Amino acid sequence: MRIKVSIGKGLIISLIITLIPAVAFSAQKIVPGGACKTFKQEVTYQNRSYTCIKSGKKMVWDKGVAIPKPAPTPKAPTSFDDLVANYQGISYAAWSKSRTKILESTKTDMNFKLVLGPNSELTFKEPTKAIDLITRLYSGYAKSADIYFLGFNFADRDWAVAQMDSIMPTAGSHWIYDMACVSKPTCWGGGSFSNTANRYLIVETMGSLDLNHTSGTLEAHEFTHAIQQMTMGAARPPQAYLYDPWLPTWYWEGQAEFSQNAAIWFNSFDTYTRDRRSVSLDLFKNTSFDAKYIQNYFVLNAPDNWKTENDQWRQYDLGAMFIEILTALKGPNSTMEMWKLAGSGVSFDTAFEQVYGLSFSKA
Repeated sequence: MRIKVSIGKGLIISLIITLIPAVAFSAQKIVPGGACKTFKQEVTYQNRSYTCIKSGKKMVWDKGVAIPKPAPTPKAPTSFDDLVANYQGISYAAWSKSRTKILESTKTDMNFKLVLGPNSELTFKEPTKAIDLITRLYSGYAKSADIYFLGFNFADRDWAVAQMDSIMPTAGSHWIYDMACVSKPTCWGGGSFSNTANRYLIVETMGSLDLNHTSGTLEAHEFTHAIQQMTMGAARPPQAYLYDPWLPTWYWEGQAEFSQNAAIWFNSFDTYTRDRRSVSLDLFKNTSFDAKYIQNYFVLNAPDNWKTENDQWRQYDLGAMFIEILTALKGPNSTMEMWKLAGSGVSFDTAFEQVYGLSFSKA
């Protein structure tokens, strides 16, 4: 049986459900080894699933398989007051609220322009799918714009620098040499840039075959940065760490990291959890990342000693966990509303209290 379900404008998911052999609940007593009539028939009896099999010339019920009870959905936190008590429900609540937002929203049309290197192939073949999902996740904040998608591999690195200079001269194309594609083995980066005139540039390297480069999560990550700049009403400044009025770097990267998984895996909490675990695995293996480290990590306007004492990669996993908490409490709109308020001149502390109902230090 084929069922077509329309989810938003222009996106259709086809679900193919095979119901052979049929599964039924039995009122009669099923005994393993007892006679049955229909080969491969499946029957559920007393929380076990039995199948009619052939045993010599006879057809009998097999030993059956226990049917696992569905795991209860953990209780979701409702505020920072019960956050610790209900921490096990944070992840599901954030994913669920994000999924609901995606399903209830329509995509925002973008003027998408692919610029692909002469020796390069797209690693993720349909980047607009990832972009569409992010516009639905942040519907109300995503606005129609020119989106340039510059894809290249190491062989096309010099070509990519020239293209970046042509598309967005103020973006700083040397970033490709310094960060995104330093060498052939480390040519795996991505970035998002804006000229504040409704033009956005996503730059991505092609060729790596890890899940982040083949699933669409990298495209979703970088386009989230475009929505942040779009909502802020400004292009991200060139410094490595962000200061007022910009939200902290761990917020900038954490929101993109959370969003990539919440959007791409909106139909599977199990897959969302798998990628979440993969990204944050180092946090659980390294005992130095304790409560004190984490509390000291989430600072505003980071001083110079913060940069030397903290691992920069924690802005992705710790940042994503922070955004996951905020999304679990108030939904995905709340995390993007912070950028809107920042763009209007509101300080981080004031914006946080306005959106989440208490001060950042208390949170």
